[in-house]
Amino acid sequence: MSRDEDPQDGGFAQFERFLEEWSRRDFLKRTGGAAAYLAFMAGGAELLAACAGGGTTSQTPKKGGHVVEGNFSDIRTLNSMLSSDTASNQVIGLMFDGLLNQKKNGDLIPALASKLPDTSSDGLTYTFKLRSNLKFSDGHPLTSEDVKFTYQIAFDPQYKAFASPRRGDLEKYIASVDTPDPLTVVIKTTQVFAPFLGAHAEYGILPKHVLGSLDGAALNSADFNSAPTVTNGPFKFVKWDKGQQVTLERNDNYWAGAPYLDQYIYKVLPDSVAVTNQLKTGEIDIGPVDPGQYDALKTTDSVVLTEFPTPTFTFYAYNLDPAKPAGKLFADKAVRQALLFALNRQQIVTAVFFGHGQVANSVEPPTSWTYKEKPKVLYTFDKAMAESLLDGAGWAKGPDGIRAKNGVKLKFTMITNAGNKQRESMLQVMQQSWHDIGVDATPSLIQFPQLVTQIVDTRTFDVFLVGFNWSVDPDEAPLYHSRNTAPGGFNGAFFKNDQVDQILDQALGTLDRSKRKELYGQFQDIMSDEVPSPVILFNTGIWGVNKRVQGTDFGPFNQFQLRAWTNKIFVTDGK
Repeated sequence: MSRDEDPQDGGFAQFERFLEEWSRRDFLKRTGGAAAYLAFMAGGAELLAACAGGGTTSQTPKKGGHVVEGNFSDIRTLNSMLSSDTASNQVIGLMFDGLLNQKKNGDLIPALASKLPDTSSDGLTYTFKLRSNLKFSDGHPLTSEDVKFTYQIAFDPQYKAFASPRRGDLEKYIASVDTPDPLTVVIKTTQVFAPFLGAHAEYGILPKHVLGSLDGAALNSADFNSAPTVTNGPFKFVKWDKGQQVTLERNDNYWAGAPYLDQYIYKVLPDSVAVTNQLKTGEIDIGPVDPGQYDALKTTDSVVLTEFPTPTFTFYAYNLDPAKPAGKLFADKAVRQALLFALNRQQIVTAVFFGHGQVANSVEPPTSWTYKEKPKVLYTFDKAMAESLLDGAGWAKGPDGIRAKNGVKLKFTMITNAGNKQRESMLQVMQQSWHDIGVDATPSLIQFPQLVTQIVDTRTFDVFLVGFNWSVDPDEAPLYHSRNTAPGGFNGAFFKNDQVDQILDQALGTLDRSKRKELYGQFQDIMSDEVPSPVILFNTGIWGVNKRVQGTDFGPFNQFQLRAWTNKIFVTDGK
């Protein structure tokens, strides 16, 4: 929906004109995107006015030096089969390769495997040949037994206690993993499993000689998860100073050739604005760019910016577990739909993300070949519709303006990760928008690792706001299939719908692209009606790289991990 189609908020046009006159960067920095818009609408323009005052060139690689990558989220684990967040995956990808990797456009390429696997005519068997002379960083051979062990802990019943987020899918679809010789891995699936290679052949391979003696429960709490003693990727682990940084060093045994860099540091910063500011000052070399700081960073000579569409969306999810208090509030579809109608998402994209993104009409990203631009139900900003839905569902406004039904107020808490300025601002916008229709929603900020734990484990939240990054395959079963409500699974919202389960399973069970597209179209229609986890926008990827750093190649499918070029990064000053 465009601003011109929004007759209910004429003030936004004035807000846009105001932004044109003043620096968007300073505006967001001083107030936050949501506060900026709300302050303007409350007549705060005078106060704001008073406050106003990569892809890189090819050079001869040099060995030595270090790179500091900054982010505002600390990691949660360094075990590839436990990780369920992008921050952890980012660091894991620097230390552990899988059988396959990806180009930035999503094309699969061999990693530990010497080539793409041979697939049987019935689509049930994948035969991988490993590269010869693979070694872990301690010199121990990496063989097919390590590959088998890595997958085994996520699907074999003997490791049931191991809380892997991969378990829901792998238990269902992997029949066996065989190792006829040290260089051959044969994975058999229970049925055709269309996304297997793109979604499940890239997990970092773990060392059986280090972890093989542990049972599932012991693996959950192994010291290795926070301090891996051996790796197989470009870098080795040195130390993790929690809340501060992870330090890595060159792995001279890396199969693709030892990295040029001596050291790689993942630095945790307070928030997204701090990441951008340290790109400017040169305190960090690589980092995601805060959309509100984009224009200012464009004028920084020392930094190269790259922006591209991504399979990433920002969404909020209701706790639908009927055993939880929030589950009783959000069981009614009319409530879920009303809350989405009450949000002016185009204003969020413009005022909070400064245009770096697009309003979502579907749960599938526009980068997907299954994307349906106009599913069954489209949600534009419609406050009257939101109030009508709540009235019809029996939620009446009380003397305090807050709606209630059968003595229960429409009141809940929303959580997201502190430091992500866009998400912090979005909660403010959501709070105000929902208050305007008689809903009492309170923002709460927690640290990113705790947010992930809430989603995949404890699940005592009412509503969470977070982002999700998809692979090149359109399968979204990890987030929406009922089997992934299991502990450790991504479906922390506890969404269960038999029809959705059936469609997702059918789409996973065929290699016919046209059939899959038809099925995912049906899936998008249902999700647009049910809205268990409304998607606010599809994000763009914006990365800044200091010009002293050469060899990066960011794109839609390698923002956070699967960076096949990591060992080729070098610094021109050798420092």
